[in-house]
Amino acid sequence: MDFEYSPAQREVYEIVGELGRTKFSARAAEYDRDASTPIENLRDLGEQGMLKLTIAKDRGGMGSGALGEDPLLYLIAVEQTARYCLGTAQCLHIHCHGAHYVDNVCTDAQRDVICSDVVENGALLNATGSEPGRTRRGLYTLTTEAVRTDGGYVLNGVKNYATLAAEASYNVIFAGQPDKDPVGGHVGVAVPKGTAGLKVVEGSWDPMGMRVATSPNIELKDCFVSDDYVLGAPGVYPNNRWQAKFHLSFAAQYLGAAEGIFDFLSDYLPKRGTASDPYTQLRAGEIRIGIESTRWMIYRAAWLWKQGDEVAAELYSMQAKHRAIENAVITMDKAAQIAGSSAFLNSMPMPRYFRDLRIHTLHENLDKTAKTVGAHCLGEEFDTTARL
Repeated sequence: MDFEYSPAQREVYEIVGELGRTKFSARAAEYDRDASTPIENLRDLGEQGMLKLTIAKDRGGMGSGALGEDPLLYLIAVEQTARYCLGTAQCLHIHCHGAHYVDNVCTDAQRDVICSDVVENGALLNATGSEPGRTRRGLYTLTTEAVRTDGGYVLNGVKNYATLAAEASYNVIFAGQPDKDPVGGHVGVAVPKGTAGLKVVEGSWDPMGMRVATSPNIELKDCFVSDDYVLGAPGVYPNNRWQAKFHLSFAAQYLGAAEGIFDFLSDYLPKRGTASDPYTQLRAGEIRIGIESTRWMIYRAAWLWKQGDEVAAELYSMQAKHRAIENAVITMDKAAQIAGSSAFLNSMPMPRYFRDLRIHTLHENLDKTAKTVGAHCLGEEFDTTARL
């Protein structure tokens, strides 16, 4: 395992870092106030080629993603984006996963249309499985129905947490066939923008944190999607454990956001006059150590994806995600201790950092992740897609 960035990885690190420092930071407060999608940020990323990170090189992409030539490459972009705007990082994460999924499960003809649209025109994709009550029912027990008809499927139902729904050129939607079991009947489709029957519910996204990662509800009513936009065979998403291929990008977001808090402390504490305090130094050192230990778990997990054992990569990715969540929460606590209450005036960035990071870490089930790893260690059955 090489602990140095490759030239391509270093270039992504520098490009996205520069965008974050000069543009994303300046826009973050306004996007947060308005709970609006960071279109300018995504456009800037697109202009630098970052929207094609997880599309294979034979389609003009950069060959990253869990199944790509360089699994770490897109994680660096997500991490660096989260360092300056966690909501934008979530949008990039969602797009990258939608694009990677399409690129890997579609026919060549579909790739020619959808992947080429991303590469050539900066088209945005998402991927929405979530819907009200899914946590209780289970990951694949969906109430949104896909009914087979001549030439495609008709969709009816409600989805939530549909990041990028209003801006996506293709809403990747997962639904269930009512006459089949949840796994065998699991269907994925790419609904082109403007398709009749797909409605983005205005005003349905107004959370305390992660306001920039605009994720409204979607209503689907007699929404016909032709076979040209049906993504793979029924059951391909659960059977190929695609959910487990996304663990690391969540971890990269938590890591980047913790790094952003440390960046703030490094600038703020000397100005406050407390940098010489031994307890301030202690907490700052603990935060730094936590960030570095988390980073190398994530990077090792990315390396494992190239070694040919997907289950081992999935399990270690879960461990890295668990560590990233724990470290994010610890970072917030220790940072608050040494920054003090003045750092939490709404004119400062710290309230937004904390709201975003604490809400976002709740997106993943810390206990279920640890339970899954423990089951594997004890020789019991386990499911690397478990996260809700």
